[in-house]
Amino acid sequence: MDEDSIDLTRIPAIQQKRTVAFLNQFVVHTVHFLNRFSTACEEKLAELFLRIQQIETTPNILDAKLSSIPSLGDVTLGGSPLCGPSVAND
Repeated sequence: MDEDSIDLTRIPAIQQKRTVAFLNQFVVHTVHFLNRFSTACEEKLAELFLRIQQIETTPNILDAKLSSIPSLGDVTLGGSPLCGPSVAND
């Protein structure tokens, strides 16, 4: 007996058909949720893949446009383009 003094041996068991029905309902709802979740993830991944392709294509297009300008063929960078001229402190 438990602390409420209820004899659990005298309580009838849950019907097996009812247990199976609850389990089937749980499985159906879980599968439905997982299918919707999977579809949403696949759609987001497809959108992300397209954005990545666009990002990869943009520098290639820019490079091709810059390569088509003949006067830029002989230009060289003398230093790092990110660094400005150095100033000496006396």
